[in-house]
Amino acid sequence: MLKIERIDTFGGHRGAVYALSKGPSSHSFFSAGSDGWVVQWNLQKPDLGQVVAQITGSIYAMVFDENTGILWVGQNFEGVHGILVADQTRVFSIQLPQLAIYSMAIMDGHVWVGHQDGLITVIDQEAQAVKKRIKSGEANIRCFCQLPNEEMAIGSSDGYIRIFKADFSPQKAWLAHTNSVFSIVFQSESMISVGRDAHIRKWNLDGESLAEGVPAHIYSINTVVVSPDGQYLATGSMDKTIKIWDRASLKLLKVLDFARYGGHKNSINRLIWSTYQDLLVSGSDDKNISVWKID
Repeated sequence: MLKIERIDTFGGHRGAVYALSKGPSSHSFFSAGSDGWVVQWNLQKPDLGQVVAQITGSIYAMVFDENTGILWVGQNFEGVHGILVADQTRVFSIQLPQLAIYSMAIMDGHVWVGHQDGLITVIDQEAQAVKKRIKSGEANIRCFCQLPNEEMAIGSSDGYIRIFKADFSPQKAWLAHTNSVFSIVFQSESMISVGRDAHIRKWNLDGESLAEGVPAHIYSINTVVVSPDGQYLATGSMDKTIKIWDRASLKLLKVLDFARYGGHKNSINRLIWSTYQDLLVSGSDDKNISVWKID
């Protein structure tokens, strides 16, 4: 029987929390959202957040590069900013098309930036310049997930998952959900996706081949993560709940809601599962970040 404990709630954001990213140490992470603040948190010192950047407008996506210590932050309709976390300085800004930025990922020396209308901008990390623009369908690019063999899985608002190689060549595509694909994870030779249709779907590595699928939430699933030991999945939904699943069987184990566990009062937008004491971190429309111990 799993034991669930909400061990802390981090407050301070003035708007919805849309993005979470792991930080330079196992016990640190970053948050950002509609207020344009980028905040660094320390799981060893609860609720002592440090603002490392302030950007005009909402932030939906960011990614930390542990090799350089730079946090790449997407600013909607403007571009991407590089924040050197050690001294909180903005070391570069890259102008991009005046489009929303929904997702970001790092692979093989490149930062992939997902926009609306199927556009992906690829930035050379070292040169800090745009290297290539890719079209992946016509819908919003909602998520990225790096796969083995230097491949990138891309989830879109048209319900498709598309696979690209590191050289940016398309490999395959299939209809994975009836609407937007919001989050993808890879673990143990299978890929797991969630989306607006409120289903979890597990795919064989060959793609297109559905290994298993379950209706999982009442409303849209915004995010899915895997526990550090690979045993569990956590999903966060617009229905205000976090659910814990057995990864192998997709059996539901726990529902983390406000009534039973003092969870969030609004949509859960993002999750990360830290290797520090295996703590699960959740960000929500209610402006708060909660930290969960799951044993």
